This record gives sequence, C-alpha cells and structure tokens, in this order.
Amino acid sequence: MDLKIKKIKKEFEIIGFYTAFRFEWNEAFVFNGERHHVWEIVYLDSGKVEVTEDEKVYTLESGNIILHAPMEFHRIRSTSGTSPSGYIISFEASGELPEQLKNGIFVLDPNSASNYEAIVKQIQAFLKVPTGEFAGQEAAARLTAFLIEIANKTGSTERLSNTQSAMAYRTIISLMTKRVCENCSLSEIAAECNISTSYLKLLFKTYAGIAPKQYYAHLRTQYAAELLKNGLSSAEIANRMNFSSPSYFSSFFKKQTHLLPSEYQKNAPV
Repeated sequence: MDLKIKKIKKEFEIIGFYTAFRFEWNEAFVFNGERHHVWEIVYLDSGKVEVTEDEKVYTLESGNIILHAPMEFHRIRSTSGTSPSGYIISFEASGELPEQLKNGIFVLDPNSASNYEAIVKQIQAFLKVPTGEFAGQEAAARLTAFLIEIANKTGSTERLSNTQSAMAYRTIISLMTKRVCENCSLSEIAAECNISTSYLKLLFKTYAGIAPKQYYAHLRTQYAAELLKNGLSSAEIANRMNFSSPSYFSSFFKKQTHLLPSEYQKNAPV
C-alpha cells in the first residue's frame, strides 16, 4: 500500500501556563492598566465589567470572554453596580493565534462555557501539584482546541462603548499611536483633539488608570523596541523618533525597560 502523509502545520502552540483562577470582585473593583508578555483570557459568568484594550473600551456581560494579546494595554473595572465573577487564564504561546481572537468579545454558549471552566480547573491542578507526566500537555491541547473552536465558530462582537468620553479616549490613543515618533507634549495632543489638558488627564484616569505621559512613553518604548529588533542603532532610532540625542534615547529606554538598547537588542526574541 502506497501511503501518503499530509503533514500538520502548527500555527501556534501553547508552551506554558502562568495562572488559572476564579475571581469574585465587588462593585468598586478596579484593576489599573498594564502590559505584559503573555496571553490572558478573561471570562465573565456574572455581572458586568468595563475593559479598556488599547484604544477600545468594551463592556463584558455574563457569558462573555475576551483575550488580551501580549503587550496589549488592558484595564478592567466593575460597572453597572454589579459584583462580577469569572475565570482568568494566562499563558505563553509560540506562533500566531488566530487573528480574530485579538479583536472583540466572544459570547460563549453553555457548553463552551462549561468546557472553559473545566479547562481552568485542569490548569489549576497542573500548576498546583504534579498531576502526571502528560497533565500539562493535556491541558494545553484542550485549551488549543477551545481557542480554535471559538475563533472558527463563535464569532466576535465589538460592543464598543459609544459614550462621548470613550470615543474621545479612542481618538487620543489613535493620535498618540500615529504620532509615536514625534515626542508630542500633552498640550499638543489635547489641542489637536479639541479638548483641554485637564480633560485629557481625566480620560486617562477613567479608562487607563495611568497618566497620559506614562501611556505615551509605553507606546514610544514599544515602537523603539521593534526598531531595535529590526537592527536599527540607537543613533538611528533617536533621529527617527525625535530624541535629542542617542544617549537620551538610551536613558529613556532603560528607564522604561530596565535594559540598555544594546542589551535589549542582544536578547530580543527573533
């Protein structure tokens, strides 16, 4: 018999877990914004939360799930006077997860929700104590199948907040991203968005939980890191991004990352 093999192309692979836990927050809960190098999944089984994800502001309700991609700014807080509860998983993956998982909210049917809760408990057992030679691999395979299923079948919904303040916040972040090389002042950004500097600061307090200068510095650092990975020198980056000198760029980058540009460039993932 002449057998032919059709090889499997692995688009992504889950290679490790960091956390898996149930949360129960009160109506005043606020988690201020952050970026980190891992994937994070937030599933809500009761209540409502407001989630800021880069420039977008979402409302999650019971039965909703959202994924935060690595280095994507995100913040979460209770809303509508509810006490939300649900499950969170953070993990590391190699390769590229389906693009549709990076945008919007997914609504899980009861079977998918039960499956997700079971996956969380399986990962918890793996993280807590030794549970067998293949326990981690089994949990990774199950989560992989779950992610592929919701990417292919569930479909996401934007459900963006369309309040005046949320739309103003989106405009500011879009402008900051567009002007990441220009080293704009807050007054320049506020003027271009036709708002006051004090209102700009209030929007960041509401939706980001960090100061606008800090957020803009994060954007500039992230962009500079990509340029370093592409082989540009500190002098080239300082010139492109309007830093006064290569040495000032180096001190700025080290303050943000705790690494000199040369150290980051040497250890940056390919």
